[in-house]
Amino acid sequence: MTIGVVIRTLNESELIGRCLETLRGQRGAFDLDIVVVDSGSTDSTLEIARSYGAGILELQPGEFDYSRALNVGIERVAGDFIVSLSAHAIPTTDGWLEKMAAPFDDPRVAGVASRQVPWPDAPWQEVHRLGHQFGESARVYSPATTDEIVFSNAASSIRRRAWREEPFKLAAAEDYEWAQRVVGAGWTIVYEPAAAVLHSHHEGARAQALRMIDINRVLDREDGRRTRRRTLRDAVGMFLRDSRKIAGLDDPFHRKLIYLVDLVKMVGYYIIDFSRLGTTAERRREDIFLAAHRAANADENPSSSE
Repeated sequence: MTIGVVIRTLNESELIGRCLETLRGQRGAFDLDIVVVDSGSTDSTLEIARSYGAGILELQPGEFDYSRALNVGIERVAGDFIVSLSAHAIPTTDGWLEKMAAPFDDPRVAGVASRQVPWPDAPWQEVHRLGHQFGESARVYSPATTDEIVFSNAASSIRRRAWREEPFKLAAAEDYEWAQRVVGAGWTIVYEPAAAVLHSHHEGARAQALRMIDINRVLDREDGRRTRRRTLRDAVGMFLRDSRKIAGLDDPFHRKLIYLVDLVKMVGYYIIDFSRLGTTAERRREDIFLAAHRAANADENPSSSE
């Protein structure tokens, strides 16, 4: 059996090699067809990926969104089952792929979600989020399910036939929306905690805010209710919720104070940037324009860079 693997990357040189090496070391009676879908890396990500024999698909930064990158990757790889994996998500055992593939013995299963365990140096927000979202109990989500579905393309496996019927659509939060859609269409989603990866975000305050903005912009398109008042209400809600979490942490007071300052920054960026920044793809197009503009200015005024 061939399993396709799609890894979306942008400047992932730190861990892409370890990710690919761990995949190649998985036990099981299958071959892997791995493709890296890159959206403008400027480090050694692609060189490392090629050294491990991975195929490469390159998107222009302004063409990127999460669904597009995953869809073109799935089209490229072989196999009836496809693994979606972040380059900084590292399987914790050599039996991870076997556990991610086993639920597909049931023909009703469209996708399998892996457990995500935070890296040892993960920030408190990630430790709390992942511990709450990715628990130790296995779950099966059928069309009769009323619970919130656990599914993340940071570490998931997908049945190609289900994807053919229901491809990924949204620019962000595409995984959660897809899981809801396929379950609504009669498929089943499995959460398999016995298959775990090390994965957590190490983001500054602004990056956290932008990731939340991407998700909420997608949700806004479904109900069309984004207003300035709603943004402020979101921000106040986040501050109250997370400040309570900080107060309940078993950390020294000075550490909690640092967390609180970071929270205030994140909420501030959320309010400011929601009104002026677009999706991830739009921000990358803006970054390209600004970089080109700076380069042009440097050429015209070489002394200004001294």
